[in-house]
Amino acid sequence: MFAAFSSDFHQGTNMTDIDLSTGDKLLVVDLDLTVLRGDDYDGRWLSERSEQAFAAARKAGNAVMVATARPPLTAFDLVNRLGASACAYHNGGVVDLDAQYSSLQELGDDQNTTNGNILRFGVPVERCVEICLRLLAKIPDLRIGIELNDTRYTNFALTDIWPSQEYQLTDFSDMPSGIAEKIMMFPTDVQKEEVRALIPDDMALLISEDVLWLLMNPKATKLNGMNLACQCFGISPSDTIAFGDDLIDMDVLEHAGCGVAVSNAKPEVKAIANEICPSNNDDGVAQWIEEHL
Repeated sequence: MFAAFSSDFHQGTNMTDIDLSTGDKLLVVDLDLTVLRGDDYDGRWLSERSEQAFAAARKAGNAVMVATARPPLTAFDLVNRLGASACAYHNGGVVDLDAQYSSLQELGDDQNTTNGNILRFGVPVERCVEICLRLLAKIPDLRIGIELNDTRYTNFALTDIWPSQEYQLTDFSDMPSGIAEKIMMFPTDVQKEEVRALIPDDMALLISEDVLWLLMNPKATKLNGMNLACQCFGISPSDTIAFGDDLIDMDVLEHAGCGVAVSNAKPEVKAIANEICPSNNDDGVAQWIEEHL
């Protein structure tokens, strides 16, 4: 039925025997450099093979959850194409437990109170502004911004990093009120240690792809999102399979019933994974699902 499994697949130190054909599992999948193909952020895409593999897993009775650092604006369509029942956007800053029925407008509105399936773990904008100004007082040329309601407010041209992404230039004196998803930074190598020393105790630092630094609510994690989905769907964490590539995926891979790293993952991620599948550009996650159905 499916194509032959790639020879790049190999077992980690704690090989698990998983049969997806019995259903009742939760597949938790990262997007960038895990299931999406392509190396450049703006050019990454979801293959037909991956869509078909996840569709087959769902047909067998398994649930799917996406766990991504992306905001709803750039992940919403991908979540729907994967048929995900839940999604942890913003690395867990916004957790949607009814992803097939929530709207993009609801997900991007921090004032929304009617959809009880959307949970938010953010930081008041006023606190984010205070932190940004404190950092800029010490590091004036730090590239920094606040993400609020799917809008990125930055003190630099975000298109210099992500050419297709929209943003609003600000000095943080004109920020709207609300609950922000995160503070985002792109420190230079010279700035990194100074930034670390200035991070306040009430914020958690997450680093994505060695470039994007995020300051977030400590409860905004992919692991918290996975645990909430397990509670909502009545699935034990031992019946979860998590796929990832980056350091911010490690907590999910470590606490899932089975953690699967793609072969292009960082060494630290592969070291704690139960299994390693082929790379994102080889549709490694799809290959793993095909092998276990």
